[in-house]
Amino acid sequence: MDVTVSARHIEISPALRAAVEEKLGRLRRFGDGFERAEVHFVEERNPRIAAKELCEVTLQRRGRSLHARAVAADPFAAIDAAVAKLEHQAHSVKTRLTARGERARRTLAVPPVPTLAVDEA
Repeated sequence: MDVTVSARHIEISPALRAAVEEKLGRLRRFGDGFERAEVHFVEERNPRIAAKELCEVTLQRRGRSLHARAVAADPFAAIDAAVAKLEHQAHSVKTRLTARGERARRTLAVPPVPTLAVDEA
């Protein structure tokens, strides 16, 4: 998966970049269809806001994109919250696709041939 990390009003440390790639790597359990991930961090400069770090993540998947947005006090907590939202979305998509495939298999299955009862006399 190609991961792009960008930021505004904040410096991206190597530890933060490694944490982003590790957290997004956990999404592979929902399938290998993820092609690109764009992560954008923004620090709000309003002193009245306690949770200043905003993290937006967009995942490009074959035929579908997932988007999550989370705020927290630090960027590591923000990426955790955003990945948790993405895990929920990915689980919903995978469940929906699996259910669709099971319905298709049931409709394509050959119905059982009725057996004729032999009259024993």
